[in-house]
Amino acid sequence: MSKKEEVTLYRVKNVIERMDVDERGRFTRLVEVVAETKSGIEFTVLLPKAEFTKTKAGDRLEKEAEQLEAVRGLAK
Repeated sequence: MSKKEEVTLYRVKNVIERMDVDERGRFTRLVEVVAETKSGIEFTVLLPKAEFTKTKAGDRLEKEAEQLEAVRGLAK
């Protein structure tokens, strides 16, 4: 990771559109966001395409990253 890519809490590594089948057999569009916490823990967040916004994605990513970093802190 270069100095330009310094990570505060997390950084987004990839964004992928996916199709899934719901409980009723209908196709649904999802957005998969792959990210990495500042300590290197890779994680994925799935959001429905219909509800995908920068704000919602950012909120979910931040929440997940905070939880992962907190759990990692227990191991120290």
